[in-house]
Parts: sequence; structure tokens; C-alpha cells
Amino acid sequence: MKEKSEHIPVMPKEVINFLKPKKNGIYLDATLGGGGHTVLILKSLGKKGKIIAIDQDIEAIERARKKLAEYKNKIYYIRSNFRELDIILKRLKIKKIDGILFDLGFSTYQLEDKKRGFSFSEKEENLKSFLDMRMNTSLETTAYYIVNRYEEERLKNIFLNLGEEPYIFAKKIAKQIVLERKTKAIETVGDLLQIIKKSTPPKYRFKKAKGRYADNVFRALRMEVNQELENLTEALPKAVSSLNKEGRLVVISFHSLEDRIVKQTFREMSNKNIVKILTRKPIVATQKEIESNPKSKSAKLRAIEKL
Repeated sequence: MKEKSEHIPVMPKEVINFLKPKKNGIYLDATLGGGGHTVLILKSLGKKGKIIAIDQDIEAIERARKKLAEYKNKIYYIRSNFRELDIILKRLKIKKIDGILFDLGFSTYQLEDKKRGFSFSEKEENLKSFLDMRMNTSLETTAYYIVNRYEEERLKNIFLNLGEEPYIFAKKIAKQIVLERKTKAIETVGDLLQIIKKSTPPKYRFKKAKGRYADNVFRALRMEVNQELENLTEALPKAVSSLNKEGRLVVISFHSLEDRIVKQTFREMSNKNIVKILTRKPIVATQKEIESNPKSKSAKLRAIEKL
């Protein structure tokens, strides 16, 4: 069996620079994922330093337990959504913490897991993947449910607003989905890719990087399944509230919708003198990092400090 690719953390130096870990501080990695950022924070901590590692994906937590076994006495592993971070801290009897990281991308492991249906790769084995897209596999709603149950207008709006698909194609794709599911359920990645191909002209598909013509639709479905924007909007104020004075919050986003929420939230809190903005403009990856980790190309890092 082919080994899954190692997950590479985005902007690792910049994360540590802005998070500025204190030796005996308590930190929260709201998106454990592959554990890449977590281990960097751990290496910056002293004997009394602790980190709370949250992830919705039980498989991510189990991988991290093995990968970070030497640090087991310094980590609290929590399977949950980061929107519940206030409840988590209360359960752990921790009143305030010194820093929080949100890396809003999804991991290489999830992307390459053929059981999850996140990838729009046209490799034969991926085309047969079930349309799942749940980061938390205990959630009820899957991408399969959405494409087979949502009304046409709702599908169009998801592709348009979450995927930022051009209106004409968002409408055509939604219409084609509703038409085809009348005779056969849309079950796999391959089924959905065929519908997107039928609904978009070659000129549109071929001007995209190879395979990327499906990017917007897959992103929209993933975001709808996991309620990503709603969770982020709810979690950011809770994160700031949980920080000690001079505690820091670092957020890495990967598309304009997320970045807009982060930017607006930080600005509103700055105007109320709750936080100090440390990044007047978002920090982006260097060209050298982009060449070694293409995923970092769309990443934007913003950071604040609690006043």
C-alpha cells in the first residue's frame, strides 16, 4: 500500500514568530491536523508548558498521539470542533491561556484518504470515492446528502456563495445535479465530476490548472458539510475571550471568505481596544516555501495580541 504523503505545516517560522510561545505557557492548537504546528509549539515550551490540541477527526488525533508520543505529558488531546473551545477550557479547569493557533486548511491525510471524498483528483481509485467530505465522521450531513437532497436553488447558492463559482456555471451545475439524480443517485467523486464537465464548456475547464475546474464546487460542498464559516465566526470571539493579557491569536486562512471574517473580526475588536493587530496586512508564504509546499500559495496569516 502506498504511504500517504507527509503533511507539511504552512508558514512554520511565521507562526512561532507571531505566537511567541512562553516557556511555561498554555497554548491551544485549534486545528491539530497533521501535528506539524503542534510539535513546533511544543519544542518552544519548557517543562511546565502545555498545549491543548483540538481536532474533529479521530484519525488525526490517533496519528498525532503516535507522532508526538514523546510529548504525551504536555498535551491534552480533545476531539471536538473549535467552536466549543470555551466549553473545552472549562472542562479542563483552565481559565485563561497564552496563545491560540487556527490553521483553517484541511490536512494532506484527509485529502488523500479515498474514503473521505475530499479530492477531485481524476485518478481511477479516487473517482470511486464516496461523496462524504465530513471532517468529523460522526456528523450526519455528507456531501452525498447535499447533492441528492438539497433543492436546486439552494445548491446554486452554495456553489455561488461558498465556492465563488461564476453564476452561470453555478446555476447550470445545480440544474444538472437535480436532473441526473432523478434517475440515479449521485454517489461518487466520479459521478459529480461528470456532472461538472457536462455543465461547463471546455474553454472554461481548460483555462484552469489541470483538474482545478472542480475546485469551486468541491470547496463549496466541503464548507457546507462542515459549516466552516459559521464555526469560525462563532469561535474567534471565544478565542480572544480566553486569552491572558498579551496572549496571542494567530489564524491562517486559505481563501477570501475565511480571510474576510478574520480581518473584520480583528478590526472590530481593535476598534473596541480589546486587541492590538500585529499584522496590518496579511503575511503570505515566501516564494521558496511555495515551491516546496504549493499548498502555502493561497495561505494568509493574521495575528492579534490581547490588550
